[in-house]
Amino acid sequence: MKSTFQMEMAQLRLIRSVFAVNMELPAGEERIAIGVSLKNNGEFLHDGRRAHFLQSFKTSNPGGAPFFLDVEFGALFVLNQPPLPLEQPYYIRKVFPHIVFPYLREYVAETTRRGGFTPMILNHDLFENETERESGTAPAAEGEHKWVH
Repeated sequence: MKSTFQMEMAQLRLIRSVFAVNMELPAGEERIAIGVSLKNNGEFLHDGRRAHFLQSFKTSNPGGAPFFLDVEFGALFVLNQPPLPLEQPYYIRKVFPHIVFPYLREYVAETTRRGGFTPMILNHDLFENETERESGTAPAAEGEHKWVH
């Protein structure tokens, strides 16, 4: 009998959340470009079946933007069988980020909305840009993206 591969997100926690409004900027209806970064980091534990994963989102320096947001989610994943050592980076770079990202996206949108701004909706282009940067085709700085808000 062939066993099926199973994976579960056993735990998800908000590790850090900082939201600050820049009161020095004049209120206006104009759209503002905000630099953001999304970083993924993780590692498999010694048993190979469990992995810690961190996903963090941060806007650039609050001086020129209407707000500053720094958020980090942590997750614990449990797999019924350990992946091969060569497959582990794939899980950390591709699989885990796509599972945690919807929670981060919802948190960012709701935090900015409750702060009195148009909700900042993140999309999966961040992951596509990540792949381009790894292959050397994108000129953007490491982990830095521009959003119009």
